[in-house]
Amino acid sequence: MQSPSAAPHRQDAGMARGPRKTQGGFVITVELLLLITILVLGTLVGIVAIRDALVKRYVSQQAQKAIVVDAQGKVLGEAADFDEHDAPRLFYIDRSQANNFRTLVGIRDDRFTSREPLYYAGNSCEGDPCIKTVSDELSDNNGVDAVSGSGSVSYFNALQGQPNYAVGQGASGLPGALFRETAQSCPIAAADIGSRWISQKVVSGKPCEAFSLGDSSTEPAYSACLVSALQPCDCPAGYEDEGDVLANYLPAINSLLDTTLVTLNSALLLSGQQLDPIEVGTLCCPQAMSLQESDLVDAAVYAAITQVLDTASLDKKLRKTLDQLLAPLQTEILCESFVQLKATEPVADPRDPTRNALEAFTAPFRVNLPSVAGDSAWRSVAPTGEGTFAP
Repeated sequence: MQSPSAAPHRQDAGMARGPRKTQGGFVITVELLLLITILVLGTLVGIVAIRDALVKRYVSQQAQKAIVVDAQGKVLGEAADFDEHDAPRLFYIDRSQANNFRTLVGIRDDRFTSREPLYYAGNSCEGDPCIKTVSDELSDNNGVDAVSGSGSVSYFNALQGQPNYAVGQGASGLPGALFRETAQSCPIAAADIGSRWISQKVVSGKPCEAFSLGDSSTEPAYSACLVSALQPCDCPAGYEDEGDVLANYLPAINSLLDTTLVTLNSALLLSGQQLDPIEVGTLCCPQAMSLQESDLVDAAVYAAITQVLDTASLDKKLRKTLDQLLAPLQTEILCESFVQLKATEPVADPRDPTRNALEAFTAPFRVNLPSVAGDSAWRSVAPTGEGTFAP
């Protein structure tokens, strides 16, 4: 039999040990491990499949693009479009100026091309070339195919405002060099233009051909609107108002009109008739032509006074006297076809200003080929750096 003092002793011992501690966490079961494995492996397989699909799509797109390279493997760029001869055309960005203009340069196997030709003195396309201004299709309406309306003007250059670009003869002829229009007039007289580099023309060898601007063709101006007081007047169909040109000579015309009218009124003094002051209206020229500015002042004064005299009732003898007084001014007002040429400067390579922008590339030029059909192997290709043609 246990003594009464033993029970209290065991109770005190239990109280001395303190409260019991419990262990946290959870038990990892086989089912949880299996679930985690399936989710992780499935995610990895899905990521790899998406990666492969994206890479294959990128490679497929690259196979369809026409990438132009030169003989040394330098990348010129991706074709923006193709010309009528299926030659790829690339954008070249001119970064040598404060404003970065773009121009389209065609790439054939042996040369660069542009829609716009360049004009040279002599017959061999040597020396500094000249270029037509943008939107000059009226004076060059026939293209290289001699079809009217297919003039060689580049509308893309015209849309940028300024300047015009063209490919001309390079240091070694082909493949060509890039030139840019300047604000200066062409230093070559129109009569001295003897050849042009028309790179768009399909020819073997250098595309330099003998060319002459020829003598400017002329036509009489429409002068019925010259005296504004006679009748309201508009230029007929097919003619354009030349008021902007006439305005440059208006002060000289008005001055000569005043002095001539004084002379004529002196001759009319005994007849009791006087000619009123004449207000100059405008002149009209056929489209694609402009006023011939030489002798314009004398011709305008003669035409204006003659029109006024034709409406006046004058004695034949008196009219003959007035015609004799006007004889020194007798000149016909003419319109002439115009060709406005500008001087050019070479477009410099942004990496080497001493070289032309196209000089760094060597013909023959090639385009990339599509990937081999059915070939699913991935090949690692070392990067060659950015192309230098369209920086």
